[in-house]
Formats: sequence, structure tokens, C-alpha cells
Amino acid sequence: MYEVESYTTTDNERVTIMYDDSGDHNPREWDNLGTMVCWHGRYNLGDEQPTISPSEYAEDLPDGTVTLPLYLYDHGGITMSVGAFSCPFDSGQVGFIYATPEKVMECFLAAQDDERVIEALTAEVAEYDKYLQGEVYWYKVEKPVPCDHGDIHWEHVDSCGGYLGEDGINQIKAEWPEKELVTA
Repeated sequence: MYEVESYTTTDNERVTIMYDDSGDHNPREWDNLGTMVCWHGRYNLGDEQPTISPSEYAEDLPDGTVTLPLYLYDHGGITMSVGAFSCPFDSGQVGFIYATPEKVMECFLAAQDDERVIEALTAEVAEYDKYLQGEVYWYKVEKPVPCDHGDIHWEHVDSCGGYLGEDGINQIKAEWPEKELVTA
């Protein structure tokens, strides 16, 4: 794991934020509003990888289903979006994400509001994109403990992983506030 940053908390504990390369934090394994279906020859993306064509798959979706296209850019790494990328050579539509009216009612407990559904599906894709790009973070917190010889040793206090993107780093810092430097 590569260190991203390290700082001291208000309680003089040391927080180290690192890339979390455990691979255990795929947001598509969480409870999501949308279902991602993808067709790609080299990557196992999204929730489903159907063997039928995209048009055949879409025909079986119930009326009122909200769908958004999924585009993939593949050049030295992969990134996904609901909007097309500017490079036609290394990118293209790879599938779509959808929410059925039944799933919308289950998640929102209200009448379907397409604008709200589109926002939620777009946010799911952005979250998954952070995962695909390796923007997953882990932290450990240690406190200084003096030993009998007068040396300081660092004792484990807490650790956790699976924080996605800059929002994840901000969440860690909110849980473990950084000590402000006092200048004279």
C-alpha cells in the first residue's frame, strides 16, 4: 500500500492514509438503485455481462425504466462515465445503467421522479469510476507510547478501508481531525 499522506490529530495520534489495493471495496456489491449491464471483451464490468445483445436486453426491461448509457475510456487505465469521452479511438459505449420503476419505489418510497433517479444513477457511476481508477483509500491511526527505555513506539488505535475518492479522504479527516499548526 502506497502512502497518500500522514498527519497528526488533535489528540497527537498519527493518521496515515494509503491507497487500499485489497480489491474488496467494489461499490457494485453494495445495495444500489441501478443495475449496470456491460458488454466488453476484456473486462468484467458492472453487475451483469449478458450474452444477448444490448437491444435484446433492453427490450425485456419494464415500461418506465430509466436508463443511462455507460461509456468507457481505456488508455493506460480505465474510466467510466454516463457521458461520452472525446477520444473515439480509446473509448465508446460499453453498456448502460438502469433503474426499474419497482426498484425506484423500493429505494425512494415515492412516485418516480426521473430527474432524481438520473442524479442517483449518475452518482453510482461516478462512485464506481473512482473504484475503477483505484481511488480507494485506507487509513490507520496510531498513538505514541513511551517504552521503558524512553523511546516512543506507535501503538495501533484504529484502521479502516474502502473510502472512495476525495470525499473519502475528507471523511477520514472528519473522523480524525488534523491538528492545526500554531505559529508564533
